Amino acid sequence: MKIAIVGFPGCGKSTCFKAITQKTKRDIETLDPTKPHLGTVKIQDPRLYRLKELFKPEKLTQAEIIFEDLPGFHIPHIKEVEALMEVLGIFSGRAPVKDIENMSLEFMLADLEAINNRLPGLEKELRAKSSPREKILERDTLIKLKGILENNMPLRGVQLTAEEEKEIRGFQFLSRKPVFILGNIDEGHKSYDSVKAMKDFCDTKMIKCMEFCAELEAEIADLDPSERGDFIKELGIKEAARDAVIKLAYSALGYITFFTVKGKETKAWPVRGGITAIEAAGKIHTDIQKGFITSEVINFDDLTACGSVQEAKKKALLRLEGKDYKIHDGDIIDFRFSK
Repeated sequence: MKIAIVGFPGCGKSTCFKAITQKTKRDIETLDPTKPHLGTVKIQDPRLYRLKELFKPEKLTQAEIIFEDLPGFHIPHIKEVEALMEVLGIFSGRAPVKDIENMSLEFMLADLEAINNRLPGLEKELRAKSSPREKILERDTLIKLKGILENNMPLRGVQLTAEEEKEIRGFQFLSRKPVFILGNIDEGHKSYDSVKAMKDFCDTKMIKCMEFCAELEAEIADLDPSERGDFIKELGIKEAARDAVIKLAYSALGYITFFTVKGKETKAWPVRGGITAIEAAGKIHTDIQKGFITSEVINFDDLTACGSVQEAKKKALLRLEGKDYKIHDGDIIDFRFSK
């Protein structure tokens, strides 16, 4: 999962990137400010450690989120990500709600430009004697999306058929990407009204959001790991901010986690909710997807309640599922496939 951190100059998005990825001040100073920066966050899922106790693998692989901090607000850099985390500066001189509206407008204008650039060439192709059905579908879908954008509506909530989705996949429309918002507050917490305004606005737009003091969290990241616990306790912080951000990302994107226990490795896989077994198989390897036969499934809660795979089998909780089975959060899956 790759998430772009976006925001207007001065909002503190690079400080948010530093805090979330827990890069030190020295790490940041060595980065080229003109290029995108990548940081990987490993997801601390206690279920993975319980599976380690049960299966005793040699290798434990956590799910990961890659955060990308982009220089400035340069739209071409934003395309190749799964979701957007918008950072708002919620401190003196900033207008967070206006920033949300302006960012949304920038994304919609970029999408509209992409459509307007494509349609003339597409119409020319369609005037040829033998136009494939796919070209007609692409044109009709783009015209539909253009109308929505011209009515000042993002594409995020548009329902498309599987065929329509396939035809526009290559466009990477920005206003169609899942989004969540991080309100970067000042250390003095003097921005209550602005935080409330952000939350009220996000509620009306059904966008997930949270406040986040990037400066404080970045200071914590700079501490020696042995000192962080006492400092956090002294401040009365109950949950690490980056853990809260990960939870927000999962919730906003509709993500779940399934697990595989194969050979010497137990691994967590983050995927979109509603994914089928054959699609999940493709996340592991295309060969598994192509040769898919069936999947042996047991949910984490059922397994831990039984205490072992053998007991789960006795209770018929370990079952075979076909390619259309919808993956549930916490499923432990063994994919069977032909080579």
